[in-house]
Amino acid sequence: MSALLLRYSRMLWTLLLCSAATAHFTHREFFVAYYPSYLPWPDVAIPATAVIEVVLAILLWLPSTVRWSWALIAALMLSYLPVHLYVVTHYSVIAHPSPAVPLWAGWVRLILHVPLIVWPVWMGRNVRAPMVTG
Repeated sequence: MSALLLRYSRMLWTLLLCSAATAHFTHREFFVAYYPSYLPWPDVAIPATAVIEVVLAILLWLPSTVRWSWALIAALMLSYLPVHLYVVTHYSVIAHPSPAVPLWAGWVRLILHVPLIVWPVWMGRNVRAPMVTG
């Protein structure tokens, strides 16, 4: 893998993760409104997600953890799928009385989520930094 691709992927993911973390902290009510009713503790899970995003953004830059970071980012993105599915399947419930996000945007977000899972998987499989184990 080219060093340039790795650098720009790390930069873009750092920006994405830190932006998402900031949004999770500053617009908590927005995320609570779209949090699936079958999942527990939204007041804990949403800020915890933000902390995890920042930690992963940092670990992405450490040579000894870069491969694990890509794997964990993919796992985090995969863990968001139930939320995105909930948004599009329960839209009439969560959009009442007025939606913050239109339904079509929920579908676009769900579709765009696939590359957000595949990309870090691909990066983790192709990065040449050592994967350190216990």
